[in-house]
Amino acid sequence: MRGRHEQITSPNGTIISDSCTLWASWRSEPSNRRSTMTTSMPEQSPSASEEDLTDLLSEIRLLLPGTLLLVAFLIALPFNSGYTRVSQFDNAVYVAMFLCAILSLLLFAAPAAQHRLMSPLRDRAAFKRSVNHQVIIGLVPLSAAITLAAYLVISDVVSALAGAIVAGIVALAIGMLWWAIPLSKRGG
Repeated sequence: MRGRHEQITSPNGTIISDSCTLWASWRSEPSNRRSTMTTSMPEQSPSASEEDLTDLLSEIRLLLPGTLLLVAFLIALPFNSGYTRVSQFDNAVYVAMFLCAILSLLLFAAPAAQHRLMSPLRDRAAFKRSVNHQVIIGLVPLSAAITLAAYLVISDVVSALAGAIVAGIVALAIGMLWWAIPLSKRGG
């Protein structure tokens, strides 16, 4: 086929291009690589409310596995043979961390259960607001669980003082990245 010029015509007989020009265009411009035969028709864009709900559910899909993994590790931790040497204070930190992680997991998983039980949704906007509140509320105990996890690990590996310093840094980072920056940009 190299060097051969074939004309490409439309169904009504009009010459669209020759194959060499078409090939050169395809190679030089990645956006030209879509075939009209395989490119889907443009869909009508969903409403803003539906897009927001889709974005929200995608965020939950991101939060849920990490929280579930944290809970799974915390469930297994007391059954580890080395856990018996944990101090009473560290044990209290563990219990608080476990409860925070469980609470956040429940709040992140609730929208899926609610959606299934309420399907079909009669009021998507109200459901979206409810899910949004649940995710925001779930971030609070998750923030605490991550901070407590930082303390527990560093205090066991290094020292209680180092654990407290690292936990403070983690809490500050979460406070800034998850709360202060987004809330400051929310109004603007």
